[in-house]
Amino acid sequence: MATIQDVLTAALSHHQAGRLNEAQAGYRAVLDAVPGHPDAAHLLGVAHLQAGQPDEAERWIRTAIQSNRRAADYHDNLGSALKALGRLDEAVAAHRQAIRLRPDFAQALYNLGNALDALGRREEAVTAYRQAIARRPGYARARFNLGNALSALGRNEDAQAAFHAAIADDPAFVEAHANRGAALLALGRPVEADSALARALALRPDHPGALTNRTAALLAQGDGAAADAARRAVRANPANADAWLGLGEARQRANRLGDAARAYSTALALDPGLAEAWANLAVARQTQGLLTEAERGDRLALALRPDLATVRSNLAYLALFQPGASLAGALAAHRAWDAVHGAPLRASWPKPARRKADGPLTVGILSGDFRRHPAGQFAIRTVEALPAHGVRLFLYANQTEADDLTARFQAAAERWIPVGALSDAALAERIRADRPDILIDLAGHNARGRPGVFARKPVAVQVAWSGYMATTGLAAMDALVADHHHIPDGAEALYGERVLRMPDAFIAYDPPDGAPDLTPPPCQAGAPPTFGCFNILTKLNAGVLAAWAAILTRIPDARLLMKTKALSCPDTAALWRDRLAAAGIAPDRVTMVGATSNLEHMGWCASVDVALDPFPFAGSTTTLETLWMGVPVVTLPGETFSSRHSLAFLSVAGVEGCVASSVDDYVDKAVAWAQAPDRLAALRAGLRARMAAGPLCDGNRLAAALAPALRGLVG
Repeated sequence: MATIQDVLTAALSHHQAGRLNEAQAGYRAVLDAVPGHPDAAHLLGVAHLQAGQPDEAERWIRTAIQSNRRAADYHDNLGSALKALGRLDEAVAAHRQAIRLRPDFAQALYNLGNALDALGRREEAVTAYRQAIARRPGYARARFNLGNALSALGRNEDAQAAFHAAIADDPAFVEAHANRGAALLALGRPVEADSALARALALRPDHPGALTNRTAALLAQGDGAAADAARRAVRANPANADAWLGLGEARQRANRLGDAARAYSTALALDPGLAEAWANLAVARQTQGLLTEAERGDRLALALRPDLATVRSNLAYLALFQPGASLAGALAAHRAWDAVHGAPLRASWPKPARRKADGPLTVGILSGDFRRHPAGQFAIRTVEALPAHGVRLFLYANQTEADDLTARFQAAAERWIPVGALSDAALAERIRADRPDILIDLAGHNARGRPGVFARKPVAVQVAWSGYMATTGLAAMDALVADHHHIPDGAEALYGERVLRMPDAFIAYDPPDGAPDLTPPPCQAGAPPTFGCFNILTKLNAGVLAAWAAILTRIPDARLLMKTKALSCPDTAALWRDRLAAAGIAPDRVTMVGATSNLEHMGWCASVDVALDPFPFAGSTTTLETLWMGVPVVTLPGETFSSRHSLAFLSVAGVEGCVASSVDDYVDKAVAWAQAPDRLAALRAGLRARMAAGPLCDGNRLAAALAPALRGLVG
């Protein structure tokens, strides 16, 4: 005849095999024979807990405790049942009682950490997880949850280390690989993140989080495999809004703007509260030139996530493109960023360090564009010349890419410091420790800008230069490098910074090596005049199109070339053909060209007779590239900094007859140039050499003016 112990042993065997119904029946048989049997009552409670019946679990485990209050396991499992019932404070108390009874009880410490984490008491949870790990070597699950708690606290470096330790304990721990990848991605280390996520996917190919984050890691590296990863993520889980978000980002990177917008819209249909999807949709629409839709997306993103500083930066930037843009409006839009993201940091600005009176001036420059990028091309010649004018350079590189221009920046720097993986707070601390006399910003509110670093005021004197075309709006920004073309006398009051006017232009252009040879204007050989615009679509508006239509009406056989990266997208090209037609410009008079290499782009610049500058946001790099090919750029400046680029460059290059005073004058000047082929030919023959020999490309001349101006800021 079976004894009570035999029945209990058989029930436990069923339990261990996962046969919960049979186990419960066995435990009940024991309790029928011996009411209150503590082990049977406890194990029956555990079986109910595992079956998803925490209320029954609590009842039976409490019965066991009434019979034996000294059993630590009973209190620990009671805590798990209470946690499942949502009674978290009681759960914490139960786990603590288990630990009091058995101080080395690693599982109870782990469960205590889980309960504390669920209560949002994450620092206490971290302590509990660490204690569990100390008591049980190889406790991978505790290391994993420690990593999760640290991630939630924003301590991503510590989190990835915890996940790495969990993987050392259990190399097949898929979630640890996946979460380590996410932490590395948050740290700005996409190559390492990709490796971790690839390992997770090797273990579980359909892991949704790893698929989605691998897309982001590949995108951050500019890897073409991102699109494939994004498609796999969507196929693995079509209901995952984050997967659609990643697919949209991959499509946008490939200039498939219409497809990207549809992916973001799908993400929002699945999760209307996904602020990142609204923000990304805004960028896609902005790139397509749809300003109203872009502004709407940014505002919806901020309504959901007011902390998204990059979105508010983009909203301030959009104000520069709006018809009727004014200096007062630009200042207000940029100060709105500072009011939300900068003002809370002012109380913690450090006391400025005193600079030694003698010795060279130490200047830090922070940029993500120490490369073939407009900001890099505008700054490189001056940066290379500054050391000869007594300036030590610390270059803080917020980038992973490198090219020939990067090598030149590195050669000019006394210190080259990669900072892409650092948070704003950590980067500010690093710069503060380096103690440069001045910190220069080359990005402002553009992509890769770090206004959150400058808002922390790590350096006593901070200066904006070259990479952003407006006031930064930051109370922490002391000065802005400009010239009298961009900021004429009397306009200073509508800038938040002190204006440092350079004698010519505020930049020195570095033309690309290997630019195509100069050729005569196409119209000189009898071809119909061709007008061209090489600017982003965001700069175009109804007023610009109306002016172009008037020009083409005046010259009935003239043609229009539009070239910009976004026109690689068929949806976007069709959109603008419709807009041009609505403005009175027939589609058969327009040629549209998308992305090409830089040298191919300059060949296209040479294929037009006259370039048409948009307004109120003028061309900058596009104007310089077009002028380098000998082509005049007709411009209509306004009062904003961003409306006056072409005015400045044309003036410094000595090109006359291109700066209009009104829309009618803009039309007249464009027509006049197109009808003067000999004048066009003369400009082409001499302009490049004049630019190369003049101040517009003279980095040493600009450095000779900039260095003492900077020195004057620090006394």
